[in-house]
Amino acid sequence: MNRYGTGIAFIVTLAASTALAVAPPAGPHRDALERAEARVGQLAGQTKGGPQQRLLLERQRIRRLIEDINAGSSVDPSEIDRALQDAERGF
Repeated sequence: MNRYGTGIAFIVTLAASTALAVAPPAGPHRDALERAEARVGQLAGQTKGGPQQRLLLERQRIRRLIEDINAGSSVDPSEIDRALQDAERGF
């Protein structure tokens, strides 16, 4: 029984360390997108009406890009560039 418990503990530890090793790294694109999301959210808080809704939709689009990067999905670099340029420009 002691060998069985030790074996299970080893397998659980191995699985946990493997899960941590697979976590996506915080890359420069993700950091830049997070800053862009914050900027667009700030701009949306300073506007009203239609422009605010457009900014909120853009913030949501940026959030989806970040989630895709975190999930390890492939993201078109041109989408990232466009989102960063739009956020910097302020629409």
